[in-house]
Amino acid sequence: MIASFAGLALAGLMLFSPADPAATPAAGAKAGPGAQAQLEIAKQERRKANKTSGEEKRSILEGTIAQYQKVLELHGEDGPACAEASFRIGEIERSLGDAPGARAAFETTLSFGKDAPRFAARALNELGHLARRSGDAGAAIAAYERVLAEFPAEEAEAVKSLTWIGKVEASRGNAEKARTAWLSIADRYPALPVQAVRAADLAALDALEAGDADAAQAIVDRTRARFSAENKDQPWWSPEVEQALGKMKAPARLAAPESVEPEPAEED
Repeated sequence: MIASFAGLALAGLMLFSPADPAATPAAGAKAGPGAQAQLEIAKQERRKANKTSGEEKRSILEGTIAQYQKVLELHGEDGPACAEASFRIGEIERSLGDAPGARAAFETTLSFGKDAPRFAARALNELGHLARRSGDAGAAIAAYERVLAEFPAEEAEAVKSLTWIGKVEASRGNAEKARTAWLSIADRYPALPVQAVRAADLAALDALEAGDADAAQAIVDRTRARFSAENKDQPWWSPEVEQALGKMKAPARLAAPESVEPEPAEED
């Protein structure tokens, strides 16, 4: 990649003739596209990979990483652009199976958190996922909790963090902590009722798994009472909320526990 970058720089210099002062870049000006233009170049390169597979796809994605790295190399002062570029690098590295590379990229995104809180919050969730997949539940929960502590205004990402904290705690046998995380979403993030309904369903299903049908039924009843159209006092009802209520799995298992097949583990 270094040789390629040097070649591009040399080619850029040849575009300007010393005999034509008007064509000479101003002192301090940067050669090449601006930060947003370079991001777009990288995005277009990444789209090409969608139509390929195997080694060809890997080669294109590696080239895409190089295009995103140019944003960091040439436009380091543009925090939002660098945050997006490093986050995209992390996504690609993860897809290529390079967990250390993905981790380094997402940590770079965090260094631009002040300028790009949404990408920083997403990067923390990705770091949590990497830790979880490696079997380090403690590190995963710590990363998810950082989203809640450092980027509370990024509500969509915070809800994902709480959802995964619950899943990790449930996998460790900490049912009370898991249900507390899931059920807290409704109160902490009232503007996201669909996610709150889904999380309540996870809590009810966890209670059923533990053999506590009464607790599961209570969770279902409270959720329906709070979010259904019959509650005229709520400001958050929408057709999407009603649809989420209709898709809850716990009620069907409560009604006919022997006839409902367990759901496969959710992929992330």
